[in-house]
Amino acid sequence: MHTDRSILFRVGFFLVLLLSCTATLFAQRSDSSSTKPFQYYWTKPRFVPKVGVGVQDRAFFEAGIYWQDIYKHPLSLASKGPYCTVDVFIDDSNLLLGPKIGYEFTAGILGAALDMTYFIDHNYNVEGDNRKSLVVTPKIGLTILGFADFFYGYQIPISDQEITTIYRNRFSLVFNLNRDYFNLKEAPRKRSVRK
Repeated sequence: MHTDRSILFRVGFFLVLLLSCTATLFAQRSDSSSTKPFQYYWTKPRFVPKVGVGVQDRAFFEAGIYWQDIYKHPLSLASKGPYCTVDVFIDDSNLLLGPKIGYEFTAGILGAALDMTYFIDHNYNVEGDNRKSLVVTPKIGLTILGFADFFYGYQIPISDQEITTIYRNRFSLVFNLNRDYFNLKEAPRKRSVRK
């Protein structure tokens, strides 16, 4: 009889231990998605200011908006999106404007972009005439996680008229002022990449 009580006690103890372990396993399974040490996700895209400076044959200022979303990875960050900006060249005699649209992709310290610019050269001669030119510019360079880009670009004319007073080679330093960079954990997420 003493042996039966001992066996019942051991079986009861074993069942209680088994049930508590099972409950713990199920609880961990439901919470494991929020406690992963490494999370992969895209932030929701947002319009952010895109401002910078550059140089071709003369210095210019660039300003516009960027529809940017950021990919958060444990090793680095990436970003992508379309943008619309305007290049403003000013010298003593005339004003050269370059509204453009483009697309940018960055990953870690490398980035690339492609844009199309419609240059309008105001008062380029003594008669005050205007001339216009359409160019495509592939760009590549270094970036700080998509927040600051230092790019080299080469302009390829695609219209009949060409503005020869500006060089085809350009260097630019542009900042994408997305507030999500300062608090990625709280940034709204578009989708989860890994479950």
